[in-house]
Amino acid sequence: MVNIVIVATANYLWGAAVTVRSALEACSTTLNVYAICVDLSQDDKQQLSNSWQASNLGTISFIDFNLERVNSFRSTLLVKSKSPYARFFIPEYLGGVSRCIYLDTDLIVCSDLTELQLLDLHGKSSACVIDGGIDTPQQQQRLREKLKLDNPRQYFNSGVIVMDLDAWRHHEIQSKALAVAQENHDLLDQMDQDALNIVLAGDWLVLDPKWNTSKGRAEAGFSDGIIHFLGKVKPWHADYAANFQDRWFALLDRTAFAGQRPVQLLGIAAAYRKFIRTVPTLEMVKGKLRRLIRST
Repeated sequence: MVNIVIVATANYLWGAAVTVRSALEACSTTLNVYAICVDLSQDDKQQLSNSWQASNLGTISFIDFNLERVNSFRSTLLVKSKSPYARFFIPEYLGGVSRCIYLDTDLIVCSDLTELQLLDLHGKSSACVIDGGIDTPQQQQRLREKLKLDNPRQYFNSGVIVMDLDAWRHHEIQSKALAVAQENHDLLDQMDQDALNIVLAGDWLVLDPKWNTSKGRAEAGFSDGIIHFLGKVKPWHADYAANFQDRWFALLDRTAFAGQRPVQLLGIAAAYRKFIRTVPTLEMVKGKLRRLIRST
């Protein structure tokens, strides 16, 4: 039996449908789905439930999350929503579960997740893939100086996490991550991912990169692992122009959202999305000013 957890939001509704659908189609055993929901309507939940009907589907649990719990945490232009912090609460929400696999909702799962569910963690609380964007001098400096990581080359991408929930509870990782996110607000350029890397330093197993491969690094015929659509632009956006879009929509067409496509409006929708991504929130502006003042 495989337990997967996602954070489902209205903006990523199609993404949630596809991520779980792909996991079900690749899985050889019963798969239970835990969806932590941010601002989803009952209709949204029903459409997701309809999207995931399969012979190997176990249970679906929809868990409502109040963003007020993370209201004081940082957001960025890359991820304006604070919904990713909801993953901190997985040990709390899955009280009777010992092991789960957390998945972002911009993935295509191509391999059987049973392998990860049964993976020997060798005493570690988690297993993740090393982030592919840390090799630049700027990133290495950020990880050393801002996050104070002893080994800045051991920094993971949090889009796929195998979680030993018993260990997370024993080591109080949830409360520690919340404290780090609160106390280091201005240092966490990668938000929840930075906080988790600080708290889990030395306590995670390195996974084969295939389990979290960015769309830019995966070859056209990629079929062993997980494709991650990293970046601001996703396959369901009007201005997406990268690879694997046809494959992603083929999966969408096997969900309750079959046949739906992003509105184009003669290019206006794409231009609007590009503009919106560049506009910071008032909170971001205040944070930028605070950091500038602090550095002078």
